[in-house]
Amino acid sequence: MKHRSLCNVISGMLMLAAISALAQDARSPFPPAISVKEFEHRKITISPPEMIAPGQYRIGEILLNKAKKSVSFPATLNMNKNTGLLEYLLVRSSGKTYESVLRTDVEPYNLQLACLLVGMEGTTAPLAFHGDPGTPRGDTVEIELQVKGADGKPAAVAPEAWLEQVIDGAKRDVPPVHWVYTGSMVQDGRFAAQMDGSIVALYHDPVAMIDNASPGGETNRIWFVREDAMPPVGTPVMVTIRLKK
Repeated sequence: MKHRSLCNVISGMLMLAAISALAQDARSPFPPAISVKEFEHRKITISPPEMIAPGQYRIGEILLNKAKKSVSFPATLNMNKNTGLLEYLLVRSSGKTYESVLRTDVEPYNLQLACLLVGMEGTTAPLAFHGDPGTPRGDTVEIELQVKGADGKPAAVAPEAWLEQVIDGAKRDVPPVHWVYTGSMVQDGRFAAQMDGSIVALYHDPVAMIDNASPGGETNRIWFVREDAMPPVGTPVMVTIRLKK
């Protein structure tokens, strides 16, 4: 079993080296090689890119469209009631699900590769800490959610439609959020987003791959789900992240 895992890691590293050559100009950190111990303990699946059409690729469950500069992948509605502080739009299923609207089983490691391959670039100056009052920097991205409507057809939903702010006791609609792809960071030789499972943050988090650069991102006390607009917990959601330039 260990020998097989080692072979898988070596094959994965060779595959990642090839991808790295394609993404060598990106500012975002390229995920470092995963150790055999980490691979076995966390059961991380490193998926090789597969071309499914000209300019379109698949990395596991993640779909890449190079022409549209987008990545799409499945997620699940994780929360539709306000049970505590809301800090994330999306996390890995092994991450901080108690603070997130959505969860996904895709690996942040694979998602980072996909984002780099469609040209997203993060920051060389990440925020210093969780809740840093500074403004995160990186490429501007658009996030679109798709859920099946009553007719069974997919319908697009903006993340803001499922959110609300409560300021001084008054509920407010959430204006369009300025999402930026920061690309997470490498800490002690480990890709931080993979370790923590943080993918899209509402409350500033330099570990997350995407952060909220709009006013209010510096606090975790104003963000809530909009209970009257939420589908049932467990509802499948297709997430699309698209580079805006």
